[in-house]
Amino acid sequence: MNTYLIDAKEFYGALSDADDFERDLATYLQAGYVVSSPNSIIFGKPVRKDGGDPVTQWWDDESQCDAWFVKFACGDGMYSKFIEAMPFKLPYIGWVRERKDKPVRYWRCEQILRRK
Repeated sequence: MNTYLIDAKEFYGALSDADDFERDLATYLQAGYVVSSPNSIIFGKPVRKDGGDPVTQWWDDESQCDAWFVKFACGDGMYSKFIEAMPFKLPYIGWVRERKDKPVRYWRCEQILRRK
């Protein structure tokens, strides 16, 4: 049995957001991008690095964006799967490590592609 959804709910629960997994899933299915496989799930969306908090950024015109923001990722090979499934390339990709309480860090997409 695949457990990535259970792992995801537990992760959100550890952040005191247990019910927010479904909210984020619905939001990213409607307005962002969700990549799911039997072994992983990832939520992402295009943002502007200089546009403030990426969690609150939602762009109707994605050509205004210069980075992918990964809100959540869980499972095996999730970054590779997200990069393969990106509908278009942007110069940067960033994510936040919630458990480390650090701000979003953006990387040049080529750096991530090399690690794939």
